[in-house]
Amino acid sequence: MSTYDIRWYRPADRAQFIDLYAEVLDTWHHSPEWFDWKYVSNPYVDHVPIVVATADDDLVGARSFFALPMAVGGESYRALQPCDTMVRPDRRRNGLFTRMTELAIDRYEEREPAFFFNFPNEVTLRGNRKLGWRRVGTVPVAYRVEAVTPLLATRTRAPGHRLAGGVATGLVAAHNGLRDRLATTQSIAVSLEESVPVETLVDVYADTAPATIHARRDPDFYRWRLSNPNWNYAAFLGEADGERAALVIARTPPGKQYGPEVTRVADVVPLTDHRHRGQLLGALLAEVRGSYPSSDLFVAPATIPGPVLRA
Repeated sequence: MSTYDIRWYRPADRAQFIDLYAEVLDTWHHSPEWFDWKYVSNPYVDHVPIVVATADDDLVGARSFFALPMAVGGESYRALQPCDTMVRPDRRRNGLFTRMTELAIDRYEEREPAFFFNFPNEVTLRGNRKLGWRRVGTVPVAYRVEAVTPLLATRTRAPGHRLAGGVATGLVAAHNGLRDRLATTQSIAVSLEESVPVETLVDVYADTAPATIHARRDPDFYRWRLSNPNWNYAAFLGEADGERAALVIARTPPGKQYGPEVTRVADVVPLTDHRHRGQLLGALLAEVRGSYPSSDLFVAPATIPGPVLRA
């Protein structure tokens, strides 16, 4: 029976962490640069917030967090979002998830961050609730499918999947085409910025910051969050009668041999409604679709109004 050491991350653990990530969570190869961006360069924490489990010097589990600036009612807080939780399959059901989480709680209980929040799957949700988490709601995500075959290929290689994907893509194209013809957008000035204009995004956010809880957008937030080396970023800006809105787009790098080609709305400002917000965001989404015709899948958050997403 193995004896497990539950401890905080050390720099020598990086290579094993990346290998475990590929084994448990994602076969896409993640680089040391990705790890350093996500965990070492975070401007809101002064250490690498990862708890690991080892057995005979082999890293077999990790409970990772990244820090975010949060705001509610005009007050600012620091929070940690658990992410990339993993235990090697042959080491599960040994209490490692619980022990790693308890070590993190012990460290942070009497200091910053003010709270933890995360978006667990059904497996980790049960473990989180046993350790004091409360379920406060769900966060919907919107998808627009353009090509079905690449999505099927991530699930099956069964004979006929290409034929089935081609037929389904034709049906999807007909549906999308109908929705596009029915959608109406006003004449709005739209521009594409290949280099994300951080100061503009911060200004739009600051003018319309909501009172409800959200991630606070400041220059450090954007410069760090939008420097993930696994994605290419751009921003679409729109203006109508002096009111502005922006979508930050995260796009899978061209030529990446990993499943569907995805274009993701990574950020939206403003977060609150104003007179032209729906029309602005509708026009921006239309421009996004036209700018990335090779995308198999578009992904957008529910911070965009439902009628705009449905259209």
